[in-house]
Amino acid sequence: MLRIERYSILLVSLIVTFSAYSQTDEERDIIERSIEFIAEGADNEDLDYTTLIDDLTYFLERPLDLNRASSDELSAIRLLSDIEIQAIIRHREEYGAFISVEELQSISNLSVASIRRILPFIRVKGNVDDLKISRKEIWNNSNQELFMRTDRVLEERDGYRTATAAELEDNPNSRYLGSPWRYYMRYRFRYQNKISIGFTAEKDGGEEFFQGSQKNGFDFYSAHAFIAGFGKVEKLAIGDYQALMGQGLVLWSGLGFGKSMDLLTLKRNPRGITPYRSVNENLFFRGAAVTLRQDRFRLTLLYSDHDRDGNVLTGDTLDREEALAFSSLQLSGFHRTPRELEDRKSVNEKVAAAELTWRKGGLSIGARGMRFQYSKALDRDLRPYSRFAFEGDRGGAVGLDYDYVKSNLNLFGEIARSENGGIAYLNGAYLVMDPKVTFAAFHRGFDRNFQNPYALAVAESSTPINENGLLMGIMTRPAPRWQVAAWLDRFRFPWLRFNSDAPSQGWEMMSQVSYKPNRSSEFYVRYRHRERPRNSAEETIIDIAGQTMQNNLRLNLNYSVSESMSMRSRIEWTDYAREGTDRQEGIMLYHDVIYRPKSSPFDFSMRYVIFDTDGYDSRLYAFEQDVLYFYSIPALSGTGSRYYIVGRYTLKKGVDFWVKWSRWHYLDRDVISSGLDEIQGPIRSDIRMQLRLQF
Repeated sequence: MLRIERYSILLVSLIVTFSAYSQTDEERDIIERSIEFIAEGADNEDLDYTTLIDDLTYFLERPLDLNRASSDELSAIRLLSDIEIQAIIRHREEYGAFISVEELQSISNLSVASIRRILPFIRVKGNVDDLKISRKEIWNNSNQELFMRTDRVLEERDGYRTATAAELEDNPNSRYLGSPWRYYMRYRFRYQNKISIGFTAEKDGGEEFFQGSQKNGFDFYSAHAFIAGFGKVEKLAIGDYQALMGQGLVLWSGLGFGKSMDLLTLKRNPRGITPYRSVNENLFFRGAAVTLRQDRFRLTLLYSDHDRDGNVLTGDTLDREEALAFSSLQLSGFHRTPRELEDRKSVNEKVAAAELTWRKGGLSIGARGMRFQYSKALDRDLRPYSRFAFEGDRGGAVGLDYDYVKSNLNLFGEIARSENGGIAYLNGAYLVMDPKVTFAAFHRGFDRNFQNPYALAVAESSTPINENGLLMGIMTRPAPRWQVAAWLDRFRFPWLRFNSDAPSQGWEMMSQVSYKPNRSSEFYVRYRHRERPRNSAEETIIDIAGQTMQNNLRLNLNYSVSESMSMRSRIEWTDYAREGTDRQEGIMLYHDVIYRPKSSPFDFSMRYVIFDTDGYDSRLYAFEQDVLYFYSIPALSGTGSRYYIVGRYTLKKGVDFWVKWSRWHYLDRDVISSGLDEIQGPIRSDIRMQLRLQF
């Protein structure tokens, strides 16, 4: 199946060029690797990473002052463990303000590797005593940005082909109503993490624009006003916001990290109330929220009233407004056809929540409760595996969490109960035996009848239900230039699951060895093995429970050839086996060239990747560079190639223009995609352009 000879040139390049060294653009590399770690754990190209990219890019351009940064702000960088954050805070309290970033080397629980990771995102300001915030300070040190972006698929898709009046009368949903261009605009005023005011607007490809169903222009609008750290008001959000509480069992409306090679993602980073800055039309609340502080206590109150898309069940009535039930919430955010427009804002959702936390030193304890209500009842088409899923028009959950950091130990966990009596809990621990050795453990148990659609905890499944599991891992640096990380996760499902008609179990392990001979190059090898339950594909009278097995092996090399040019090469192989089907294999190789001269207004990066897989189950993922604040993590399956080039040109200070052109070229098909997105031919090309103005 695998025609390795077609990849020999890239494979030789991967091995031979390992000897080229120089200075790399480490700041952007850190951002890209952080996103890639998360994406690999999720195995999902559709997740929204906008907020994460936004935060990391902001801290890159405006580093945190070590003498002012709170533990929450240091945590937002997502590159330090809570043990390391508490060590920094404790050092500052005991010895006074930092004189320089080099002083971090004197902190025992902070490794040299951790210091190097955060250096691009921190600084020590000269005048550490001047901490007053005035209108002049806010105006002089604030940041204003205006983004305008557009993109489209260049080839014609079936949904945009010209249709006759008779065809549209026969099937109004046979064509998209709008143009294939997607439009995006965002404005934001930001002062550190204390003030944020902004709005976002988006029109997806296929949606109408200032005509027909969208006479107001964009299909989606979002706006927020947010302040933090003003007197007893720790946080106040009006408009669109997110709520990230505890370890995610009661209320978590933002992006949740999964299992990845970075064991720090096992612990949620509960930032409480945060402004919403993305264009996902579902993962946010709309209303108001406030966090008040008094000594060691913090009280958060929130209320949201949000119209969402739902598959409404009309029953005996033809009026969708009068319908009493819906079968599911629509998550795509697309409103391109009359059918999709019928679901738009058809279900009203109200959410109210309260949280009380107490902190003293390294100990934090929190209690929270939330309640939600829909304007229509959720009436699912229940199957045996989903018989315990939530139905109705209202529900809620309550929970308790703890977080304890003492010297080199961090213990954390949460327990929650849904309104119907279902219980979910998790507990985790990090133990730093030495700055070079960290152990991690994570245990969870979720009842099959735990019903909370707003829970997003670390789990093998996409939602925390019907699962018990234990993960243990280690991160170590046996030598200055070497790093080894590995973990093993065993999990069990006491009840049936989708495509698994019996109680089942599985396990997963991942290990990685990294070698960094100098600042400009790094090589790592990663191996992953996963066994998960799934019904056998054999044709029988009843479904037979079985297992799937998947292996992944990756070799990755980052290096540079000059101060302006760096390169990356990767080869990754996978195989996939399911009872009753043929074994699938897949391989991917890519080579990147990144040109970023420090004195030139122009830079670019480009990639050429070739892939060969036996099917979708043996697909592979690869994070791509893109225009600023955007992300691309395509799934590679079938046989073919993909290449892209991303360029940025700085017209003048505060004005830059980005463009990305990419193309798929398949060798195993004459039609790409299906339905209204179907393209005749083996080629798909995409163009994306973006203009950023900074004030």
